[in-house]
Amino acid sequence: MSAPGPVIGRVIGGRPRERRRTRAWWLARAYLNLVPTAAALAWGVAHGGRPVVGRDLFVECGGMRRGYARGGTTVGSVWLHGDLGGPERRRHEARHADQWAVLGPLVMPALYGLEAALTGADPRRSRFERHAGLEDGGYAPRRGSRTAPDPTPDEVPGAPPRRR
Repeated sequence: MSAPGPVIGRVIGGRPRERRRTRAWWLARAYLNLVPTAAALAWGVAHGGRPVVGRDLFVECGGMRRGYARGGTTVGSVWLHGDLGGPERRRHEARHADQWAVLGPLVMPALYGLEAALTGADPRRSRFERHAGLEDGGYAPRRGSRTAPDPTPDEVPGAPPRRR
């Protein structure tokens, strides 16, 4: 018997509606994401990444020197990044892998790119990032935290302003 996955869902009557990811979903996600996962894994290793496969079949390819956007990028079931790491970020990126499995390798990048164009690449306005969890992705402060959220591309010091 496997340990339960993270609880996701809406709060109804003060209690979260529990939906747990199961081993069956992890297998289905791995199968549905097989082609983009293989390509991303090859890309990550070619750029110095060290792949680590979790029990949920989600691959974290950290230690990359380059070859990923922002702080990290998920393609299929592979999270490509430099040195972000951490369970919260991993949970956020695994939700992006779920999005890849549901939408497919052609629709997911097209819709994500369209969303980025429509929102000015602001992750706090992106439906994909909100669904994956802004706090887990480092885009919003945790409740009760006094630290500021990670900056958007417009807020990075020294970055040239974008035209709108």
